[in-house]
Amino acid sequence: MIHVDPAEEPADFDELVRIPGERALRELVGDTSGPPRRGRKRSVVATTIDAIPVENLPTFWTRALPELRRRYGNVCGYLGMRIHEATGAATVDHFVPKSRDRRLAYEWSNFRLAAAQVNTNKGDHEDVLDPFEVQDHWFTLDVASFEIAPADDLEAEVRAKVEATISRLGLNDPVFCDARAEYHDRYHGLRTDPDDPPEPWPLSWLACECPLVARQLRRQGRLRAEGPG
Repeated sequence: MIHVDPAEEPADFDELVRIPGERALRELVGDTSGPPRRGRKRSVVATTIDAIPVENLPTFWTRALPELRRRYGNVCGYLGMRIHEATGAATVDHFVPKSRDRRLAYEWSNFRLAAAQVNTNKGDHEDVLDPFEVQDHWFTLDVASFEIAPADDLEAEVRAKVEATISRLGLNDPVFCDARAEYHDRYHGLRTDPDDPPEPWPLSWLACECPLVARQLRRQGRLRAEGPG
């Protein structure tokens, strides 16, 4: 996991997401005080916004996904790894789950860019660190197993949160460890594929593709002597 600085809300977010989302919340509880809109009338499904079944919430948040990807460089903050458009599935993660607060379902400040599998693992659980608040030095990378773990010098409370996040999100699943290993090896020119010569790739590439590994190698003093940065 890596620290991520919050990105500025897009100029058209109100129009695309917030306004239609808030209007939908009102309509789903029978509040017709807002301005009329085109389209089929929504059925009333609850008496209060907090009681609206999550499955009835219109998915207007998906309209923000292109900007979410662009503003966060296609990097999943939980994995610290780039989500490739051709092969990866990027999703809008509601950091505070929709089931906990429907009013945050259409708020940019509650959106995090997440790889689909990580978002699925997170589900409605709240015992997960926020990429906006986590610090890079809370985690360490084992360059033998490519598993991540809590740093040794953490206070007990922070350590517990780091451990819970790693476990809940499945951050040490073999597929993620293998990906970290490949990024590490490509940076160091250790790949032996005859169709892919083991020429070291630059640090700038690694920092873009897998900032978690790049930051960890920098912290551990494992950057190539001849490499950029």
